[in-house]
Amino acid sequence: MADDLTGKATHVGGKIKEGIGEILGDRQLEREGRLDQMEGRAEQDQARAEQEVLEAAQRKAAAQAAKRV
Repeated sequence: MADDLTGKATHVGGKIKEGIGEILGDRQLEREGRLDQMEGRAEQDQARAEQEVLEAAQRKAAAQAAKRV
């Protein structure tokens, strides 16, 4: 299960790594930073999607329960 906070941390860490690589002229470090940022965004997207699925299931259950009343 993805974690939004972990995704944010990975993304921010990637931005820092990319910036350091840019300052040092280290293209490999810059590339790694950009990849970390993409990984972080993907984890955030996954966490948000999982939350949406849970909320949709709750709404569905509530609607079905309301029908039975």
